[in-house]
Amino acid sequence: MKKICFFPGTLALGGIGKLFVNLIEEYAARNIAVDVFLTKKEGEFLDQIPANVRIIEGKGRALTSIPKFIKYLNAERPDAVISAREFLNIVNIACCACSSAPTLPVVSLHTNQTAQNFYTNTDKSLYSNSYFIRMARMLYKKPKKIIAVSGGVADDFAMRMGVPRQKIEVIYNPVYKEYVEEAAPVNQTFQTFTKDGRRFIVGVGRFALQKDFSTLLKAFHLVRKTDDITLILLGEGPLRQELEAEIKSLGLTENVLLLGFVDNPLYYIKRAAAIAVSSKFEGFGNIIVEALGVGTPVVSTDCPSGPSEILENGKYGKLVPVGDPQAMATAIVETLHETHNPAALIARARDFAVPKIADEYLAYIYSN
Repeated sequence: MKKICFFPGTLALGGIGKLFVNLIEEYAARNIAVDVFLTKKEGEFLDQIPANVRIIEGKGRALTSIPKFIKYLNAERPDAVISAREFLNIVNIACCACSSAPTLPVVSLHTNQTAQNFYTNTDKSLYSNSYFIRMARMLYKKPKKIIAVSGGVADDFAMRMGVPRQKIEVIYNPVYKEYVEEAAPVNQTFQTFTKDGRRFIVGVGRFALQKDFSTLLKAFHLVRKTDDITLILLGEGPLRQELEAEIKSLGLTENVLLLGFVDNPLYYIKRAAAIAVSSKFEGFGNIIVEALGVGTPVVSTDCPSGPSEILENGKYGKLVPVGDPQAMATAIVETLHETHNPAALIARARDFAVPKIADEYLAYIYSN
């Protein structure tokens, strides 16, 4: 029987947590033996782990969990350990090398570090530390398999770490699931904003610099000059107060609704006239696939990396330059007045279906 261990650190909200949970659920349903090694047993996705999946808890942090992790590898001898995040990938490779088990470390890359460092102007990545780079380059020479969630992420990692590009496999995120209609949320403000069938566009994500909601607000202000439409933002984050102030300064208080984090974002996305993604950088862009999966048109920045690959350079949605409110506004207005083919968008989303991507992971892990 195949046996796979996932090593995500924690199961907190975010794209990586969602990716791992989707794969864990899929493999558990196939009766593949699945373990999850957590440095700390916490995170919003914990309650989604199937009952037939074993969770092993470490010692709170990656470094302090190393002895227990190696002991686990020696005792349980999984075929592969799939990790994500910079330091956990290095720990995965090192621990597999130190154990007596023939376990294969499979490291997954989720961020375009060059773009992140450029746009945030604060290089906090471990890959900016010269000692870490030397250690990482040494460890990446050891037997392992490397998965990048987009071609852009793979290209960036190869350049930064000196790993031959052909040794990095691009496997997109397992995102798409058939949409099941959920009960309407009880939100009086949303109902008021959209009464009488008023159209709205939606933005989704953490209120942080990466998502650049400021550009979206400026673009929406321009859209309002020609179209009577509402903007609904789903998310929370450290820049909420700044966004609220900008909404007020642009005179959009009656036209922008901040709903915070919601349990069923697809309910809103499915009913939106379009979704607007204003990110400065991504690794992949899960929300774009989710929008396509319910047939909602997409306008996205052509940021590094992911959106252009998902949208096939504009075939399945509009791409605009990063940080350009006028270009985004123009694309949104065009989208609002065009006829769309939801079936074609959903068909594209199925290219990122969980079972399909899970098969690609298995094929790569168990290939020679």
